[in-house]
Amino acid sequence: MKRILLVAALLAACGGPARTVIVNGREVNYDDAANDVLRRGKQAQDAGRNDEALRTYREVIARFGDSSAADEARFREGQTLARMGKLQDAQVKLSDFLEKRPNSAFKKDAALELSSVQTKLGNPQAAAEAMKTAISQMSDAEKQQQARSIAETYAKTGDPGEAAKFAARALEAAQTPEERAARLVDYQNALQAAPGAMIAQLVADLDRRSPAWPPAALRLARLQLHTGDRAHADELARQILSEVNTGPVAEGAQSIQLAVSSGAAVKPNLIGIVLPLSGEYKALSDLMMNAVALAVDLQNRSGVQVSIKDSKGEPDAAAQAVEDLAREGAIAILGPIALAEGQAAAVRAQQLGIPIVSLSRAEGLTQVGEYVFRDMSTNSAQARAVAQYAQKKLGARSFGILQPDSPYGDEVTRFFWDALDGASAAVTAYEHYPQRTTTFKPFIQRLVGRTQEDLDERKEFSDEAQKIAQQISSPYQRRKALQALRNQSAPVVDFDALFIPDSARTVRLIAPAIASEDVITSGCDQRELEVVRKTTKSDKVRAVQLLGTNLWDNPDLVDERVGAAKYVQCAIFVDSFFAQSQRRATRKFVDDYDAAYHRAPGFLEAHAYDGAAILRKIIEERRPQTREDMRNALAGMKSFDGATGDTVFGRDREAQKPLFWLWINRGNILEFDPEGPPPVPPVISADARTGSR
Repeated sequence: MKRILLVAALLAACGGPARTVIVNGREVNYDDAANDVLRRGKQAQDAGRNDEALRTYREVIARFGDSSAADEARFREGQTLARMGKLQDAQVKLSDFLEKRPNSAFKKDAALELSSVQTKLGNPQAAAEAMKTAISQMSDAEKQQQARSIAETYAKTGDPGEAAKFAARALEAAQTPEERAARLVDYQNALQAAPGAMIAQLVADLDRRSPAWPPAALRLARLQLHTGDRAHADELARQILSEVNTGPVAEGAQSIQLAVSSGAAVKPNLIGIVLPLSGEYKALSDLMMNAVALAVDLQNRSGVQVSIKDSKGEPDAAAQAVEDLAREGAIAILGPIALAEGQAAAVRAQQLGIPIVSLSRAEGLTQVGEYVFRDMSTNSAQARAVAQYAQKKLGARSFGILQPDSPYGDEVTRFFWDALDGASAAVTAYEHYPQRTTTFKPFIQRLVGRTQEDLDERKEFSDEAQKIAQQISSPYQRRKALQALRNQSAPVVDFDALFIPDSARTVRLIAPAIASEDVITSGCDQRELEVVRKTTKSDKVRAVQLLGTNLWDNPDLVDERVGAAKYVQCAIFVDSFFAQSQRRATRKFVDDYDAAYHRAPGFLEAHAYDGAAILRKIIEERRPQTREDMRNALAGMKSFDGATGDTVFGRDREAQKPLFWLWINRGNILEFDPEGPPPVPPVISADARTGSR
């Protein structure tokens, strides 16, 4: 008996006899059978047959739940659900797996997958916790291998410091030049988002021979320069150049050295001017230089000196011009004007610590840094102003938008739409057209529900059309009757105002086409409305308010010889400058410009004049001795009454000044006070208008 018990104990200690199952009539080892089913599931998953893979993994779990293969099957079940887009189900399965199998060999893989799922579900905190769980299970080699995906997850979960740390490891692990270039872009993006303290720690922790050290050191040096710590920025730039001597990082380090050295040799009375004096914008720049000449002596015969550089309308040339002016000792820079060159000049000015008053409309420009100011109204500011005025002062609640398929049309439309109060205002009609089209009838018909397809959906139209088809046998007479029926069908005007962000030349074609669809736009003309009332035999007739942008500010739009003037009667739009304004400072500038050059100035000339005059005023009155002094003087400027309005710089360093509000009245573009009564009657709700839904 003792011998039998001993044998039993030995068998138990050894795990007992091998467990078997019957598969296709054969007795097979339990674990071997489980692994065979698991292998088929993995093959299906690799081939993208996710439904088949999911069924197979669930078979492993159901039939072989005690096998080692079941753990992997449970993990892969959650992974497959994630790949199928069933994120909620995947989250449940993976979370359950991690809770119930804390010692599983697949804990790390499950945690990584769960982190990715939770990121896609918009649960950054949970994703970060899952990522930490995964990383805690990794060896150093595994962390290096998974560095890219870890960095991406940390970036998405709002942990930019950890993202930068693992992006550095991903760069170090890159094998090919192409892979290194791609990982460098990821790393630089991570550095831009990381806080300064984390970058400083990263620079301290990285080996200087690592390809990740120079970009991190350059980012830290720029932060030090930005905060005024010029000595440490200069020292770090020297260290960078001891490791790399070519490429963008080396050029960045050299720019920092230039900023430090040029800061010590500032000429307090020297203004730099950067404009595209050659290239496609040359003609505009020539006019702007004429305006600048009214503010400062371009021949340097006065106390304020100028140095003029050509940006060529190119980003690289603009950045180089800023660098050259910094080296010359300019205390501040005015310009340039185009979008891309404006951005490049602003970035380089911020890097060098030299104040720049940009004349570019590039959105978000002043966000580059505290040395970047702007004295130019942006498209977003104008679009928001028009949308808000239409809502608050005109009472518009529903809007139509007719826009060109162009970058300008897309941008301004987006800003206008975003400025509508979602609780009480909405876009109820929208249509767009090719940028260079000259025929607008089909687009306007779609806007107001007057295409054949739209009319066929109206019961009253289809019933009447059917009667015509039955009662008139002559094809010619039938066609004439149907055409008359179409013309008699009222447009569906379910909007109070119509916004058209396009040029005056195009609006001259659009406005008559709108009128031809029986949409009334002359709401301020009581005589015109009375004619419409008599024609329609309705007292509820109400016009749609036309809204435009600064591109409408052109005398061609209201030229009676063209014939479009009466169709834009009562339209309202804004501009950043209006040469016919009676504002005192504006009038003086226009008179001076006309006396000198025998022509009226435009908005670019006005802004160039104001920018130069602002810098001259600060130099003469505040006498800044350093670029930081000039920056502080610009930021704290009380008020400047210029050609484009009474100007101060806001906390975002954008010029804050009143726009010029304009409306069209009997062939004239006139200015009005937006704070006073509107020049046109407020709109009424769409349901009170003839032909509305």
